[in-house]
Amino acid sequence: MNARLSVGIESNCTAPLQLERVSLRLFKLMGVDSLLLPDHYLGFVPRPVWNPESTPAAKVIPSPDAFFDPFVMMGMMAARYRRVRIGTGVTEAFRRHPATLAQAFVTLDHLTGGRAILGIGNGERENTAPYGIPFIKRVARLEEALTIIRRLWESRGEPVSFDGSFWRLDRALFTTPLHGGKPPAVWVAAHAPKMLGLTGRFADGWYPTIKMSPAQYGERLERIHHAATAAGRSLATFEPAMQIQIALGPDRRRMLDKMATVPAAAALAMLLPGALWGRHGLRHPLGEEFEGFPDFVPEEVTAAQLADARRQATPELFGDAIFAGSVDQVVSEVEPLVEAGLRHVVIWNIGPIASGASASDLVRLALLVRRLKRITIPVQRPAVPVPVEQALRAPAYGASAARAG
Repeated sequence: MNARLSVGIESNCTAPLQLERVSLRLFKLMGVDSLLLPDHYLGFVPRPVWNPESTPAAKVIPSPDAFFDPFVMMGMMAARYRRVRIGTGVTEAFRRHPATLAQAFVTLDHLTGGRAILGIGNGERENTAPYGIPFIKRVARLEEALTIIRRLWESRGEPVSFDGSFWRLDRALFTTPLHGGKPPAVWVAAHAPKMLGLTGRFADGWYPTIKMSPAQYGERLERIHHAATAAGRSLATFEPAMQIQIALGPDRRRMLDKMATVPAAAALAMLLPGALWGRHGLRHPLGEEFEGFPDFVPEEVTAAQLADARRQATPELFGDAIFAGSVDQVVSEVEPLVEAGLRHVVIWNIGPIASGASASDLVRLALLVRRLKRITIPVQRPAVPVPVEQALRAPAYGASAARAG
């Protein structure tokens, strides 16, 4: 039997608690393979545009910033939801020491029977700068954190010393046993070359969160494989994943038009980088050089910038960022990504921002999960053995390796 695409959902992890519990239970009943939680202090939507008059979702979620601690929530989830994988999508090493992350996810791996996922990235300024945490040297910090986490997990209880730029360990002990003798899965949220390199060197999975074409997905996955090969790592069990932001409705055009008219959704367009706005002939309210969501702090956005975003945001701009429309239309966008190497898709449903959370929305979401889980993974054909003489005459690196740089 051919393998099929794994499907997860990322919840909001916000108050009210009863709504979060009901949502997680519904997702589990839909048959998802994974439940991931964001790790935030603040949300992405500025408070002035989050109100019931203009944003349907605000009728049931009073604040976009009322986040629960995902580490506490994951303990509850591990006790309630069997047979699904549980993790972060994603955390970082600014607010938690690497040893804390190492301990927390080994604990979660025991609680879930080996189903924990440490989703980790290089951070976002909204969760650091307002709280007095310098948001600098993000990639170097993550590399050091991953190095420490791996060394602790591999230490077998022997003392670990490490002299880094951010952390120092002096004969530190990590004697908590790994579940089944294996460490938890690590997924790295990576998009740029340095982060893709870290993914190849340290991770068990890749978790990008920005929409990209199948060609872009395949090229970045190739970079990860080259980095792993250079580090002497096997990626035989590596899991290429992706978070997709979706807005389900009767058809794609109608949903994109709707997103462009809702103030809170238009504010979300500010999370897109200035370069993407520029490709649509638009000027980002935060400037052409604005990096995108990692550098976004909602409390710093002015009323004039919000108005500018709402005035400029077009359906076409949203179309480059989200998977929108009917179940069939979303599935048709995901299928080519599977051909390019995607093996685990995680849904973040942002449609309720514009449409609320009606019964029809839930039916569409359940149907989407079912349809995505039916997508067959292409069979990987074994490589044809190359004669020794031909292999000796072949160049050391092919054209694909040269492109990966």
